Amino acid sequence: MASGTSALHLALIQAGVTNEDEVICQSMTFSASANPIVYQGAKPVFVDSELDTWNMCPLLLEEAIKDRISKGNKPKAIIVVHLYGMPAKMDEILAISNKYGIILIEDAAGALGSTYKGKKCGTFGDFGVLSFNGNKIITTSGGGALVCKSDKDKQKAIFLATQARDNVPHNPFSNSFSDTFVP
Repeated sequence: MASGTSALHLALIQAGVTNEDEVICQSMTFSASANPIVYQGAKPVFVDSELDTWNMCPLLLEEAIKDRISKGNKPKAIIVVHLYGMPAKMDEILAISNKYGIILIEDAAGALGSTYKGKKCGTFGDFGVLSFNGNKIITTSGGGALVCKSDKDKQKAIFLATQARDNVPHNPFSNSFSDTFVP
């Protein structure tokens, strides 16, 4: 991807987030964690941090979900950020995500290489996001990556990230073009 932000945007597209949906995001983070929510026309619902890791508070997360559901607005996704490379309380957050059937996206942009109970950050949720921006752990001066749980999600992400090019004869960049075009 071009950036961690674009990977997060693609994760929201993959999660089916559209206009007027609500997405829970932690309040203590860089704006790039929340901006893609708005790009999709969705509404961010901010959840405050807990004191141990400064990441999303599981208790406040569940409280926010219950509040939104009681108002007829079940959140479409949760974006948890592993702030400054410090893993969030993933056991609790995963349990809440599963309990309510809400897609979990991990913003592990600043946590490449960090682990939680022996497992890499960015691999717990339905999608994980990494960044290679100049201020990150591993840098290429830019770029990002989307971590997917399934091959189906991976293939869809590749399709969307490569300008949604169909494999058809009239597309000069498709595989079928080289099979049918004779100069």
